Amino acid sequence: MDEARAKVLIQLGRISDAAQIHAKNGDMLKAAETLDTSTIRSTENLRLMAKCILTGLRRSLTLGVVPKSGSIASKLLVLADRLDKNAMKEQEVHEVSAPHSFNRPAGLIP
Repeated sequence: MDEARAKVLIQLGRISDAAQIHAKNGDMLKAAETLDTSTIRSTENLRLMAKCILTGLRRSLTLGVVPKSGSIASKLLVLADRLDKNAMKEQEVHEVSAPHSFNRPAGLIP
């Protein structure tokens, strides 16, 4: 039921509402992907996307373990790279950037 409702909201251009439905159902990847497809790059949407990414990473990442290609965590990290950091607060930028530094193989740390 919620999936159908989210699809209708997307068709109506209510992207953030659709993303919030996915987030409420615990699907942070789908919520972040929904916001990423939006042509509206409002500060509110960016912050919601960052929040969804962070929540999803907290649920799916293990420190020191490099996520496998195609995993939820790796997809969330790709989305984190796409965020417009200029529209975010400094703390939010650090929060979405931190998982990258914690999950690099030891040989790749500069």
